[in-house]
Amino acid sequence: MWKNDGNGVVAWEPSRCIGCRYCEIACPYHVPKFEWEAFNPKIVKCELCRPRLDKGFEPACTSVCPTHAVIFGPREALLTEAKQRIEAAPQKYFEDRVYGEHDAGGTQVLYLSHVPFAEIGLPDLGTDPVPGRLKWQKRIYKFLALPLLLYAILTGIMKRHWTDHRKELREEEERTGLRPQL
Repeated sequence: MWKNDGNGVVAWEPSRCIGCRYCEIACPYHVPKFEWEAFNPKIVKCELCRPRLDKGFEPACTSVCPTHAVIFGPREALLTEAKQRIEAAPQKYFEDRVYGEHDAGGTQVLYLSHVPFAEIGLPDLGTDPVPGRLKWQKRIYKFLALPLLLYAILTGIMKRHWTDHRKELREEEERTGLRPQL
């Protein structure tokens, strides 16, 4: 997954994907999905109509929404619009707050709701940019660093020995004129 700095869209890039599916685990919204049944599986998720964005158009969902409940734009503009909507109708929205403004350190997608956010399936992310449930990943990477380093060292030693062995075989063949058995 990579985030487009121009429009903020998080997209799947097949040439960079190694198939680990950590994106599924890491996403607090459970958005990326792996095509388990496909012959050549990929990660799928809404990319806000990336081909339309590339041509300068809005995503289809925002361009057809008759009530402008779904809008698209830079985060700051969306945050300003959300706060204006709250000011225009006090007590209409749950806790008069914008979900995603500070949640998980601030998200790219913002929500207003007249019911608690949990009721519409949004998790309580807290304000920490790295939620506690993801901190285990950092520990795993630290734990894996030593075995990977040892693997790299052993691979280097084995390659050097193999190269030396091949060199000895060539020298032996040149000296005796006989091709070695091994």
